[in-house]
Amino acid sequence: MFDPQKTLNLVKDGLLEPGKTWQSYLDENHDCKETAILLTGPLILVSVILSSILGWVFSSQYMFAHRGGFWATILGLIATVIGILIAAFVFSYLAGIFKGKHDLNKGFAALSLAAIPGYLGGILGTLPMIGWLIAVALGITSMVYLYKIIPLYLEVPEDKRVVHYIVSLVSTFILVFIVNMILGVGAYSAGAINQGHMDKTSGSTQGQVSTGVFGDIERQANMVDQAGKDRYEAPKNGEVSENQMATLIMNMQKVSEYRKRQEEQMKKLDEDMKDKKDFSFSDMAKLTSGIGAVMATANAEMEVVKSGGGNWAEHQWVKDQLRIATI
Repeated sequence: MFDPQKTLNLVKDGLLEPGKTWQSYLDENHDCKETAILLTGPLILVSVILSSILGWVFSSQYMFAHRGGFWATILGLIATVIGILIAAFVFSYLAGIFKGKHDLNKGFAALSLAAIPGYLGGILGTLPMIGWLIAVALGITSMVYLYKIIPLYLEVPEDKRVVHYIVSLVSTFILVFIVNMILGVGAYSAGAINQGHMDKTSGSTQGQVSTGVFGDIERQANMVDQAGKDRYEAPKNGEVSENQMATLIMNMQKVSEYRKRQEEQMKKLDEDMKDKKDFSFSDMAKLTSGIGAVMATANAEMEVVKSGGGNWAEHQWVKDQLRIATI
């Protein structure tokens, strides 16, 4: 049952006394439905509605750009709900793989509690001039909170904590993007709704959006898009030339070296974070660099081929021919 006073206390204490609040909520052992009614639902609803209203109030550009504001708000709600459900599933599922506890109820609660500063940032981000700075700061705070609360709720071992966090974030980004695009609600996330206002109040946020982890995601997406456009007309005799063979061997050696460097970076990051008691924003920057490392490792072969000016379609064809010859 919805209790407005308890919701307000959870939000207030979640901001002012997060550690104590997380532990007390964990002890209460709520399921997903209870958390959704008590915390997640009210936070999402209030955040999306207030950010839409304030965006309209503070920006005439917003008013003209979003005449279908009601439906934009509804789709924004859907996109936000989809995002947190996917994140809760991914973090809890991967926790089990990384020798933690696969518990969707606790994963959903952890995501909801950690997101409190982010929801506040979504509202305050509509303020003129400094709104986007507040939104960024509170968004980072939510990510720091998430890093701290996940081991408590999902019992991820200390030596797996960094890898679980980074892989879960990357997986969530990818799945949310894919699902939102399929359902057609991707353009109505909170960030998209307020983009016109942010452009007006801060001059341009393009530089900020293209840096850090979002820059890595954008770069990887562009690379995949370019590789997908590559075409190669295979020779009729199906023979691989000596030059193609030499290029393939050279590229695969580079891929092996590249992945080894990325793995060493992840090991160093894990060692740096392992014994930390207090977590700073600089540590958050290190973790986001780890997200880039994970994405680069996953696409290492494509990155080596494309950065060397190669044709991805030709590379795939050569590999397939050699595989067939081996069989």
